[in-house]
Amino acid sequence: MIRESQYFMFNNIPSYELGAVNVNTEGGLLEESFIANRTVNETYTRLSSEPYVDNVKLEPYEIPLNFYIENHLDEKNVRRVARWLNVDDYKPLSFSRNLDIIYFALPINATGLIHNCSNDGYVKLTMKVFPYKYGQETTTHWFDVTSGVKNIEIENIGDIDIPLSLEFKKIGDGDITVENLTLYRTPLKFTGIKHHEVINVDSNKKLITSSISGYECYDQVNEEYVILTRGKNRIKINGECYIRLKYRFKYL
Repeated sequence: MIRESQYFMFNNIPSYELGAVNVNTEGGLLEESFIANRTVNETYTRLSSEPYVDNVKLEPYEIPLNFYIENHLDEKNVRRVARWLNVDDYKPLSFSRNLDIIYFALPINATGLIHNCSNDGYVKLTMKVFPYKYGQETTTHWFDVTSGVKNIEIENIGDIDIPLSLEFKKIGDGDITVENLTLYRTPLKFTGIKHHEVINVDSNKKLITSSISGYECYDQVNEEYVILTRGKNRIKINGECYIRLKYRFKYL
């Protein structure tokens, strides 16, 4: 998918806007990363020769990236490309073959500009990426739960369980409970929410904010975040409100 793509997007800017086109400089069959490497942490006991697996951690991996750059002898154009790549955090990276699959990438190592002393040349660099790939972020429409109860079905088409973020506007003072009936866990519960108070839950960052206080609020929530398992999930909302759900599929 990567080597076959004509262009790519990095940090929400398509490469063609800077005169950069993805190129393949290798002949024969193409080799690309399949899944990330794993680090296994194990414990050995005195009475057993077989280890116990404590946890398995997926490691970030690297993607070699070559792209042709137009007018590489134009200093202003080269500086534009350099500024584009000069980031200090992981940014979204996707390829034209499938722009719905997103890597989070950070350019590493020294970049090289290879050319023939004319206007033809290309840049070689390496992208360090998160061990997972992601889908586009999905935000549902506002669901009317003024009746007090509503079930919402979401299908997780990714490979990994993912956290469910949400935003709701309370109707009348009271409590709100959100739970996944498909995957039993302690429900996410808010107590004593005010009429027309808007609560925003970013489950990835474990960040909960209120429109009334204007900052993070945790006194009225149990912080039991909702998880979407693979396949169909039945999300039950208890409490009068308007609510919308946010999530991003995760792939190996």
